[in-house]
Amino acid sequence: MLPLLPTFLLRLNPSNPSNHPTTHLFLPPYHTMAIPRSDEKLDYDNLFDTAEDILRPSEARELFRKHFLSLCASPALVDLMAQKETLPIFQAHSSATPKRALVPGCDRGYDALLFAQHGYETVGVEISGSAVREAKKWTGQQIAAGQKTLSPMGFILADFFEDEWLKVLGIGKEQFDLVYDYAFLVAMNPTMRKKWAKRMADHITPGSGLLVCLEYPLFRPPESGGPPHGITSSDYDALLRENFEKEMHYMPKRTHKVGEGSDMVSVWRRKEVAKL
Repeated sequence: MLPLLPTFLLRLNPSNPSNHPTTHLFLPPYHTMAIPRSDEKLDYDNLFDTAEDILRPSEARELFRKHFLSLCASPALVDLMAQKETLPIFQAHSSATPKRALVPGCDRGYDALLFAQHGYETVGVEISGSAVREAKKWTGQQIAAGQKTLSPMGFILADFFEDEWLKVLGIGKEQFDLVYDYAFLVAMNPTMRKKWAKRMADHITPGSGLLVCLEYPLFRPPESGGPPHGITSSDYDALLRENFEKEMHYMPKRTHKVGEGSDMVSVWRRKEVAKL
């Protein structure tokens, strides 16, 4: 059985969130915590605030900013997860063994909450303290309003490309059953894309683990800059085909308005790893 989130994370006192500036519990068993970073010279909160400013100059960037304020998971992901029990690629996720989901660049936690509602123990990773606080606030409001979850959910302040947060959670490589990317890949410099693809392969369980990508912004020419940086479905193919099999690729009936008529959903299964 895969290890669950460390129990000490579930025992933090929700009535006293001030006992650590960035580590606190807002509703059992939810938590947020800070992971030490190797480069403390960077001001991640200000980088996040500056990113909002950068998003304003062009129409595409303004739409990118606004669609993150929609206060819901992508309708495309909602519809995919609603079919989970009938799709063969999710069959291995229906066993009694706990399953784990990962949302890098989780923003306000919309998608993390959705996965927890579908029974995945979910970890959301954010490099911005501002985003982690927003995730804690928004998901806390949803739970207080009566939203139910089947599994625990947590938000980690950390660098996705470092391993320290994995060590703190007691999670090894290749132990996530489901990873979701929406606008995380295209928010970073395109020179990071191969590193992103390798990192995804490192995290996902071979044979049954899935990577779900909401491909966006396919309408934007790659040479137009970003964020969000333009990308094509062929780019996803080139990045992922070495370590993944593409099981599904389709235009969703519903998606955020910013991607209507262009967004595509791709679902990738992690290839089996040859044993020496």
